[in-house]
Amino acid sequence: MRLWRVVMMLAGAAVLVPFAGFTTYTLGWARRSPRPGADVVVVLGCRLRGDRVSPMLARRLNRALDVVRAEPGRSPLLVVSGGQSGHDPVPEAAAMADYLVAQGIPADGIIAESQSRNTEENLRYTAEELLRRGIDPQLARITVVTSDFHVLRTRRLARGHGLRAQVAGARTTRLLTRKSFLREFVAVLVTPGRRG
Repeated sequence: MRLWRVVMMLAGAAVLVPFAGFTTYTLGWARRSPRPGADVVVVLGCRLRGDRVSPMLARRLNRALDVVRAEPGRSPLLVVSGGQSGHDPVPEAAAMADYLVAQGIPADGIIAESQSRNTEENLRYTAEELLRRGIDPQLARITVVTSDFHVLRTRRLARGHGLRAQVAGARTTRLLTRKSFLREFVAVLVTPGRRG
């Protein structure tokens, strides 16, 4: 019985130590202020509340507004990216665009990409939208905004698409922090070499 306890303690430490390192490293990246000079600011979607943005999505959008407003004398193009799940009455991108317009962003300064269902598709379809508008996504300076727990995987996926993107993280509420970081830690572990 004693040996079993020792094995369980070692197994717990083998998980907790990397998880703590992942969380600390991720938060370090997420809290950085993006370098100014973005041509495009991309906001990744997440689940809605009915036809409106959820609190988590509002945090992402508010972080994107901070990034845009920190650009002196510039107006980066805003791309909101998120499709429609079976649960949502409207695409995430539509609700996101409405939110930004209500915050004073001109509608013609927003591109709504509403096909994507995951992070890889967010980035791929956003790149296609930019190309359609004559913007080379591999040359444009892009800032991607997501939740803090999601920064590292988003950064890796952006690089996989050849995007010169920096990633900014919006804070996750304390209630969801542990669950969100743990889920993302597992996602990073089980998909280390994949693009999606």
